[in-house]
Amino acid sequence: MPPDGFSYHTLIHIRYGDMDTLGHVNNAKYLTYIEQARLGLFRDLGLWTGGPTPVGVIVAKITMEYKLPLTLDDATVDIWTRCSRLGGKSFDIEQLLLRRDGAIAANSQSVMVVYDYEANATTPLPAEWRARLTERMK
Repeated sequence: MPPDGFSYHTLIHIRYGDMDTLGHVNNAKYLTYIEQARLGLFRDLGLWTGGPTPVGVIVAKITMEYKLPLTLDDATVDIWTRCSRLGGKSFDIEQLLLRRDGAIAANSQSVMVVYDYEANATTPLPAEWRARLTERMK
């Protein structure tokens, strides 16, 4: 069951190599998990095709609040992703990481900036992207 306001789901399998010496998923792996989920959303919305593009998005800021540890016994982590804000040149992605028992292991907020790689500068959020992200926010 999705958490309120979230509709995009990604299931991540926890690997042995994700562990630290205490048997918990290393905190840096949480960033890899949310990146995988975020890129899945972008691909599904047609904002990214998997290769270089003239206009793309860059990460400006990520905050992560760790609540509970993930372990190999959890086997998987459910990541729920949504766009929570649209700006002129940026948008926010909010994500929840849920353990197998449904408890929140962590939550994150990422500020994504639209970037023109040819001009080497930020650029306004394309209207088509805005429409797709707005539709996903419903």
